[in-house]
Amino acid sequence: MFQILAQLLESSPSDSISENYQGLLGPLLTPALWDTRGNVPACARLLSAVIPKVPQAIVANDQVQQVLGIFQKLLSGKKSEAFAFDILDALVKAFEP
Repeated sequence: MFQILAQLLESSPSDSISENYQGLLGPLLTPALWDTRGNVPACARLLSAVIPKVPQAIVANDQVQQVLGIFQKLLSGKKSEAFAFDILDALVKAFEP
């Protein structure tokens, strides 16, 4: 399901997202979701797709630290390193001038 949502978001030409997608950001940043190894690829793709669409909301809701916490958690595992850098790449690109 997360991969389908990510694909829909990635194919959208709009620079913003609906309230439904923004509502997913909070649950997507909960650490428990990232504990299950099977969730990591799909959640990382969805988070990487959401970040560039709502960078101001992430800062306004003080969620940058949560995103970096997920990055750190994924970076600590050999099999999830690539997903960690996908998220970090999306975060850096979202705040580039």
